[in-house]
Formats: sequence, structure tokens, C-alpha cells
Amino acid sequence: MSPSSVSDRQITRLVQLLRTSDAFKPPDGSCLSPLGEYNLNLGIRKVVEPDVVATARDKAGAYEGHPFIVEAAVSIGGKNAREGITVYRFANRIPLLFEGGSDVATRVANNKIKWSSYKIDHKRDKIGVFVSIVSTKVPFKGTGKEYIGDDITELQLSVKRALQSCCQQLRSHLTKRNAIRDQKERKNRLTKYVPDISRSLFGILDGMQKRKIEEAESIAGGATASPRKLQRKRARLTDPIVDPEGAFVKGVLEKVDREEITTESIGQHLVEAVEAQCDLDDGKAGASEHGTASGGGRGGRNGGKLGEVSQPLYLVPIFELPKDVEPIHHPLFTFHPMKKPEIWPIEAD
Repeated sequence: MSPSSVSDRQITRLVQLLRTSDAFKPPDGSCLSPLGEYNLNLGIRKVVEPDVVATARDKAGAYEGHPFIVEAAVSIGGKNAREGITVYRFANRIPLLFEGGSDVATRVANNKIKWSSYKIDHKRDKIGVFVSIVSTKVPFKGTGKEYIGDDITELQLSVKRALQSCCQQLRSHLTKRNAIRDQKERKNRLTKYVPDISRSLFGILDGMQKRKIEEAESIAGGATASPRKLQRKRARLTDPIVDPEGAFVKGVLEKVDREEITTESIGQHLVEAVEAQCDLDDGKAGASEHGTASGGGRGGRNGGKLGEVSQPLYLVPIFELPKDVEPIHHPLFTFHPMKKPEIWPIEAD
């Protein structure tokens, strides 16, 4: 059949079959040169100076036969950052400065990511979203090449997966940060009421001492009191279950009489108790986080110190390794070479 004899309907049908066929493998992205997670992380820390940053790279995808790779980073805080979500876009390592509201990165960050699920407040926190897209044909919209549209499903899903991976890395850090913040607020609230509580406790002890003195003077002076009234006063001074002999109460009242227990001493002991309780809660939270990180966490270590912040480790994903290089298997590990050695195959002893 000659090409001139093919009808328009047959051409359309042929294109549809070729698009749905599995005989043609999509490009693997080996021809692309992305920025790299390490360089992206390093640049953000140097320029923005955030409190914490996480980076991720999604696996290579393809759109209409053109491969693309999406790299993303999410940062919290920064010296000149403002509250809310600020999106920084790059296409083939070139920043995009205009039409940011219509870009796929902005649409995904504002509408497709549920920030509250990752302990991030997208209205009050200073969030920086960095998205870098490299491709042999970047699908720009318009002749000015100012933004990338969000009508490409493959590209939109890839950006979403990369941002979600960054948010998952930040969630553990933010959970610890929120716990420390809540602990400080709780400590400040408790410490705020220490003076009032110490004065109230000392007033109760002073009243108990005065009643005891009055009771002793009434008995020494021969005054008669009803048994019910004396029993009620004694019940106030002693607890028949905890302190049946009244020794503890007598000891406390003697210390009040000798001025060993004062408003200042009660306040000091209350402050020490609050600090001890907060330190105990911090230790439990740190031990729980350390156990989670060393047990099944990403990049956890069993021998790390409590509270130690682990450094990020950047590895090349397995799906980007060359296909013609066979891995070296060992009973304890599997080694994937980055490139084919000059002498192949390698014989392991």
C-alpha cells in the first residue's frame, strides 16, 4: 500500500494504535542532565538559609515521546521568606519569572498537596517550594515560554509525587519541632502560676499552724469545746488514711514555724518540679523518636546518639542505572556498578 492511498481515517486509527501499543518502550531519561538533589539542596541552604529543607527526584517520565525528570525541594523558614507558599520554578536549569500562577508547579503546590497531613501550616509557615523540570522538549505555554501548563497529566503527577516525597521527609522533623514548642508553652504556662500557687499553699499551711496554736491554747487554758468541733479541727490537720498519727503534718508545721518552709522555698521547689517533669517528657519523646528512626525510619542508625540529627545521604536511584551492566550478587549485599567496567564480567572471589 502506497502512502498516498491511505485515507485520513486510517491515519488517525494508526496513530491511536501506535500510542496504545506496548511495543515501543518510553525513553529512560539517560540523555537528560538534571541539577541533582545535592546541588539543589546546597543552593537552597546557601541562598535562602532555611530552618530545614528536603529534596526529592521522581523517576523519569515521558510525554509524547520526550523524556522529562522532575526534581523538587520544600524548605521551611528562611531569612527573607514570607508566610505562605512561595514557588520557585526552573525549566532546564533556567528560572521562570513570569506567569507563575498558571504554572503546573504553582497549581500543584496550592491545590493538590494537603499540607496539614504533613504537620505544615500553609498559611502561617514560611514554605518555599522549588520545582525543576528538565526535558528534551519542555511543554511551555505561549510563545514567550514563561510557564508550563498543568494540562499534561504525566507531568502533573510527577510534580505531585516529588513534592509529597519532600513533605514526608519533613514530617518527622516538624513533629519533633511541634512537640518541643508545645512543651515550652506548657512549661511557661505552669511557671506563670507558680507564685500564686506558692502563696496559696503557704497560706493554707499558715492557717493550719494558727489553728493548732489556738487548739493548744484552749486546752491549756481549760476551755471546753464540743467534741464534734475538736474532731472537725483534727480532721483538717490530719488524714487518718495517709498519716494516721499526724507525724507528717506535725513535721511540716514545725518547718513552717522554724521558717524552713516559706513562700519563696515553695515556689523554688515548684519550679524545679516543673523543669524535672518537662525534661522527663523531652527524654521520653526523644527516645520514642530515636527508636522509630533506628527501627524502620529512613536513614536511621542503631548506634546514633539520642537527639543526634542525621545528615542526608544522596544515592542514585536504581531505575537510573545502565541496563547493560549486570549487578554483582553476594550473600550479604548486591552491588550495582554505575558504569560498565573495562574488564567484564568481573569474577568475585
